[in-house]
Amino acid sequence: MSTIQITQSDLQASLPDTTSDIQTGHIKNEVSITRDIHGIPHVTGSNSYDAFFGQGFATAQDRLWHMEFDRRKAFGRWAELVGEPGLESDITMRKFQIEDSVIDDLTHLNSETILMLTAYSDGVNAFINSTSSLPVEYKLTNAKPEPWSPKDCLAVYKVRHIMMGVFEGKYWRAQLLNHLGPERTADLVKGYQPGHLLITPPLDTYTGPGLQGLESLQASIESIRWMQEDPEAGSNSWALHGNKTNSGKPLLAGDPHRGLDTPNCYYQNQVTCPDFDVVGLSFPGCPGFPHFGHNEKVAWCVTHAMADYQDLYVEKIESNSVGATYEWKGDTLEVEWKEESIKVAGLPDHQITLKATKHGPIISENPSGTRGIAFKYTSTTDTNHGFEALLPQMTADSVSGAEQAMEKWVDPCNNYMLVDIHGDIQYLNRGQIPIRGIENAWLPVPGWTGKHEWQGNIPFEKMPRSTNPKNGFIVTANNKIIGEQFPYYMALDYAPEFRARRILERIEALEKATVEDMISIHSERTSIPASVYVPHILNLDNLDPLEAKAQDLLKNWTYQMDPDSPAATIYSAFRWKLHVRVIGSLLGSLADQALVSGGRGAPTHVNHLAIRLMEGLKNQDASLLPDEETWPIAISKAFSEAIKYLEETVGDEAENWEWGKLHFTNPTHTLAEIYGSCKDLLNPPSVSMGGDGDTPQAGSFAMSNPFVMTGMSVARYVFDPSDWDNSRWIVPLGSSGHPGSPHYADQTEKWSKIEVIKMAYSSQAVQEITVTQQHLIPVMK
Repeated sequence: MSTIQITQSDLQASLPDTTSDIQTGHIKNEVSITRDIHGIPHVTGSNSYDAFFGQGFATAQDRLWHMEFDRRKAFGRWAELVGEPGLESDITMRKFQIEDSVIDDLTHLNSETILMLTAYSDGVNAFINSTSSLPVEYKLTNAKPEPWSPKDCLAVYKVRHIMMGVFEGKYWRAQLLNHLGPERTADLVKGYQPGHLLITPPLDTYTGPGLQGLESLQASIESIRWMQEDPEAGSNSWALHGNKTNSGKPLLAGDPHRGLDTPNCYYQNQVTCPDFDVVGLSFPGCPGFPHFGHNEKVAWCVTHAMADYQDLYVEKIESNSVGATYEWKGDTLEVEWKEESIKVAGLPDHQITLKATKHGPIISENPSGTRGIAFKYTSTTDTNHGFEALLPQMTADSVSGAEQAMEKWVDPCNNYMLVDIHGDIQYLNRGQIPIRGIENAWLPVPGWTGKHEWQGNIPFEKMPRSTNPKNGFIVTANNKIIGEQFPYYMALDYAPEFRARRILERIEALEKATVEDMISIHSERTSIPASVYVPHILNLDNLDPLEAKAQDLLKNWTYQMDPDSPAATIYSAFRWKLHVRVIGSLLGSLADQALVSGGRGAPTHVNHLAIRLMEGLKNQDASLLPDEETWPIAISKAFSEAIKYLEETVGDEAENWEWGKLHFTNPTHTLAEIYGSCKDLLNPPSVSMGGDGDTPQAGSFAMSNPFVMTGMSVARYVFDPSDWDNSRWIVPLGSSGHPGSPHYADQTEKWSKIEVIKMAYSSQAVQEITVTQQHLIPVMK
């Protein structure tokens, strides 16, 4: 392991040259890279190849280490740089066999998509080959960047999304079933709450029924009995029709919610050529603008649809002298396998055997190797043509054109929102969702029977969609998409309606909406659950002096999760303690694991139990409470425990228990934990924030580490088709991934205050805020 140290001078020396003209091969004509006051690049080329070349070059200037990290994660090569701390991740990612998947994709993508990927990769490599300074992280890890390739473009996108599916939830339900039995598990997992908002049709609510999983759980218990051990994303968006806006044209706004990677997962940039002119958020390492952006006529954005497009199959495996076999429909088939070596800095190579069946790669096995879990995922099970949607999206001239571009989109499944200059607004659930039996939804299913195979995908023309609804707006916030009239299974798990409800209520109060109104909705932090719990806390009596003071601070509270609010802190601590007590008692031996787990398995189910708990209080249903406990007793105990915790943690002056003192970001560089002596140079500043996991201003936290934010808005945007230069955006850090850059975290303060910056689009708007300009000049042959 390297013991190299870095200094502030090293940070400065690693910054790229963004002003000198660079001579380079490949491009036909000159490419310009203009950087504005925020360091955001605006790339202009005379053709699409040159434009994507410029996007790759500029992205590498700002985010080469970010791209390096994602590539090594995707291919299971992180330990090669950081040693043993990276080995567990490498083993896991090797088992997913992403590299094999993207190699197959590349052999089937159409020529224009291959050209786009090649141009972008050529631009990245042009920077690597021409720069005299590399990101400081290469010095820390004693490494050099390898050439970038189209394969890498696809891999870094897949690794960013493979864990956003639902397979972890199926693992978790298998453990619930093994520990609690089918009846209790079915009782705890009830799904989306009746009465909560649907996405489409807008304003409709879900009428039920609750999930009825007992039959599926009972049928599957034998096949998963061996699985005794275990091997948060969201978003908001809303579109308003011109009949509700001041300009008479639509508005589109929203914000994706993820963990705060350092640097941020999204990259602000603009790419212009005669074929298209798009500004938006891209993924470093990938060309185009898959999730957020606009061209001259159309704007698009996404939220996570929470759809189920990943299945787990239990395989019966039998080893033999030359390998292994597995059963399928009475036949004996050969397990595909290969040996690979994982390089580990400072240690001998780690050998790993990768296996696969017809259902996909084996990602988990029991100790004897007689049972395995195969992972089937729309993005990797067949050729993924999703990137063929990117160019048609960038050149679309209407919402219908941008919608049609998504016919080939595969993963992730998104709530895709569109507005255009013609006045139309549209919602589409994009992505491929396989058709299969409901048993696949609940648990890992037996792979040997042949009864749980996929029967194609839900047809594109059948996917939920809505265009210009009569109410004049569409809201998505990871809530349930459509009611029981939809004939296909889509998902078991959705977010509750709380964020969607508050956005809807804010929109309904508007008549002539403006961009400023949309920004205001971004700052919405009224907690609906707080409005349920707090009146019951106010009914408590026989309190000690500090408890009485805390109760008094709640009396005039309007449920705003403001960063300077002591009441928000008191409520949050109360609810945390209530969840630990009650949900812990419900989950029995799995409680400790559930309450500290990350990912999308146990936390999703804990959140659903939290919603049911709140609904139980509203209906005076105590069935989820510990034995012999009533709601007044449960509330009293949780409140007392919360006040004791706050006293011990932040002192006995309740007036000083401001939410922002406990609720803040913790951006951590990818190398900060490994090179601890350098963390102060590598980590961006932390900032206090309002909101929580139930408010449109997102600020969720893990129960194992209250109340440090783990999920938040990683970008905010407002698109204005009436005047694209009136659009706005902001990210939580900055455009640059270099710790020594002035743009490493220069947007943080504005982001924390729910302020935004202009999204310059027209050449005049860009020119007004230009700071530097660089030209890539073709080498004359």
